[in-house]
Amino acid sequence: MRYSFILILLCVSVLSGCWDSNEPERLVYANGVGIDYKDGKVFVHLQIVNMQGLAKSESGGDPSSLNAADVGSATGATLDEALFNLYHSSDRHIYWGHLSFVILSEEAIKAGTFKETLDLLDRYRETRYRIYFYMTKDSVKDAMLISPIENISMAFSKLSDPKGNYNQSSFIPPINLREILIELGEPAYYVSIPQLKITEQWTGQKEKKKALLMENIAIISDNNIKAILPKKVMKGARLVNKQFVRDDVTLFSGTEKNTSVIVYGRKTKITPIVEKNGRVRFQIKMKVKASVDLLKQGITRKEYEKELIRTIKKETNYTYQFTQKRGLDLFRLSKTLYRADIKKWKKIETGGRIPLDEDSIKSIEIEVLLQDTGKQTLTPIFEEQDDKSSNN
Repeated sequence: MRYSFILILLCVSVLSGCWDSNEPERLVYANGVGIDYKDGKVFVHLQIVNMQGLAKSESGGDPSSLNAADVGSATGATLDEALFNLYHSSDRHIYWGHLSFVILSEEAIKAGTFKETLDLLDRYRETRYRIYFYMTKDSVKDAMLISPIENISMAFSKLSDPKGNYNQSSFIPPINLREILIELGEPAYYVSIPQLKITEQWTGQKEKKKALLMENIAIISDNNIKAILPKKVMKGARLVNKQFVRDDVTLFSGTEKNTSVIVYGRKTKITPIVEKNGRVRFQIKMKVKASVDLLKQGITRKEYEKELIRTIKKETNYTYQFTQKRGLDLFRLSKTLYRADIKKWKKIETGGRIPLDEDSIKSIEIEVLLQDTGKQTLTPIFEEQDDKSSNN
């Protein structure tokens, strides 16, 4: 019995425990990182998230404290040095497993920190690939200090969780670390990053509230911003985007019939066509479903469908012409040929891209199905209007 007890003690002494683990309540959780570059130094801003805001609080108190943004800042000659200088002022161990977004200034991208950031986050063991990227010409620190509306947690802000906003209005598609690494590895070798702008479109009871607006796209390649595409250009790119869910399209703009429809259920197919002379052109086919939420009398179903087709074609053509003149392939036509006919792609590509002309898009074919008018079926209303117009 005595020897058995000694043996048990020896076994217990060599058992592994949790002595080196970090308890959740003793950690500081990084939610976002901002990177700027000035006077040859890297500026890092770290946003800390309050995990209490992720659950409903029934204990009372001020709910605004749950969404308050705490941002720490530090500088260094490199990104690593700046981060470690930030560690020196932290109260607790900073955990990076919940990092949600990165904001880069225009100066930081031009200084080469974009690829450095990608490499660092890709290699570090705690970070994940669901980290969204943004760029801004405004103050990076000010953008990170903006709290979400209605006292929700910072973990549910537009920067941390952009999918909710994008699913309601699919205008500027978000892009995360995984998608960026894939795009940079594909022919063309550039990525489209949403551009943030600080705005005051919301007003509280006492003062205006700052918010973040995303209407432009920054095209980044080789640590350079090749172009900033404005809102007007991005209108023609939304229906070509695979992530598209729904958005509004304005019809009869500038006329008395001025109205809009909600487009959803979009299917887009781009097909490369190799002509007899060896030239490659592309055919774009779209099938879209739409609903008329703003119904105006005197506009028939056929007029709605005809104007929607005309508007989509106009926006798509404008976007292509604007980007083609600037050496950009926003519709990924080069990638489409690469997937469909790699032999032809290899014959004509230069630096991973194929030459594109003003008329490289051979045709745009659009099929529209107007399904309803929100809570009311569409068919009887239009049929009645069609009958009236035919009687006249």
